[in-house]
Amino acid sequence: MSHLNEHSKTSFNGKGHGTSCKKFKIKNNAIVKVVAGTLSTIPANSTVRLPFTTFLFNTTKVNIAPNGGITIEEDGEYFITFSAIFPNASTGLTFSIFSPDFSGTALTGAGAANYSELVCLRRGDIVYVNVTTGGSGFPGAGTGILAGILTIVKVED
Repeated sequence: MSHLNEHSKTSFNGKGHGTSCKKFKIKNNAIVKVVAGTLSTIPANSTVRLPFTTFLFNTTKVNIAPNGGITIEEDGEYFITFSAIFPNASTGLTFSIFSPDFSGTALTGAGAANYSELVCLRRGDIVYVNVTTGGSGFPGAGTGILAGILTIVKVED
């Protein structure tokens, strides 16, 4: 649970990434970005950034980063969620979320991965996801595609 005062906020898990979120009053101007990305192959024992380059939903003040991810255009507290699906036979995949520093690792199992957090972000921060493979690479012995969705929503005061 957050401990808030009149001047700043920190995320519920204590990770403020060294930032102080000032309260903003935005009327009828929600900040939301939903992007998707896919990968068809990843070499064994490697880490790649999931290329979020497809807009699914978009409002102002957030942009897709050139190398994948979401660039924040306004300081504030944001809810971030990431979901991915991949062939169930794929093993050894790790999804690391950065906002902009390492935030955590998505829970994976049965061909799906999920992660959510509430975090303070500053203008210019990039939220992105790295995928790391084990010894078999992706998609391993099977076939298929890895698809991910990254969503950010600015939390209203």
